[in-house]
Amino acid sequence: MKKLFTIAAVLLLGTLAHAQDSKTIYNKFSDEKGVSAVYISPSMFKMIGKLPEIEIGDNGEKVDITPIVNTLKGFYLLNSSDDGIVRRLNNDVKGLLDKGSFELMMEAKNDGETIRIYTDGDDNIIRSLVMMALSGSEATFLSMDGLINREALEQMIARSRR
Repeated sequence: MKKLFTIAAVLLLGTLAHAQDSKTIYNKFSDEKGVSAVYISPSMFKMIGKLPEIEIGDNGEKVDITPIVNTLKGFYLLNSSDDGIVRRLNNDVKGLLDKGSFELMMEAKNDGETIRIYTDGDDNIIRSLVMMALSGSEATFLSMDGLINREALEQMIARSRR
């Protein structure tokens, strides 16, 4: 019985070690040649402090993004036009989305370009927002982690669309 338990524990740890998250994907690709990468740490979000309202759109509407920014724990952005990297990145992002409880929030397709935005959370809080954009041989991966108030995000999006 001990042997069986030990084998099961080793298999479980092996599975967890290969589990993908946004940070793992970022770390895997960020130093590769042909990849543009941006990471913003929780410390940077804390340092930003109180942000002014930001003007969005042609109508001069101002949107206060502070409630969203102050809840972020990590921001990861990767972009590449290298076919091999695009293929591997797309597969890793699919693995991330398959392993979690991500829900497709939005999809847009136009002339061979596909943009999908997924969220992981509940009715009140979004723990992770993932965007994957594919256009020909170019891919862009964006992920924001934190405790984002869903209502505040929806209000910000609604105000920016006016």
